[in-house]
Amino acid sequence: MGRTHRFGYSAALRDKQKDEVGFDMGSDLLKHDLRAGTTEARHIRGGAGEAVFVPENATAGEDEGYVLSLVYDAERDASDLLVLHAQDFTGDPVAVVHLPVRVPYGFHGNWAPDGA
Repeated sequence: MGRTHRFGYSAALRDKQKDEVGFDMGSDLLKHDLRAGTTEARHIRGGAGEAVFVPENATAGEDEGYVLSLVYDAERDASDLLVLHAQDFTGDPVAVVHLPVRVPYGFHGNWAPDGA
């Protein structure tokens, strides 16, 4: 926190006026390279929550790890945990964990340590 970072991640909603797609129908996860001034976009069918970077291990470099996002699937009325490899952001997911319930959009940022 408070340090300069090269990479940042975010979620973006599609504009209903442009493509008739709403929050439940499509969004994008974005990987921003702040040094190069570029952005990679990964289209998500469903409503993507905030993207969270998780380092591969305690000594991992800034782009060595995974990006996690909760994605709402309106057809199932449930959420998925999407796991992406940070260095292959638009490639095949590392994993997609199908959750049995819908995780509310407001859940973002509510992470607790072990034992909490």
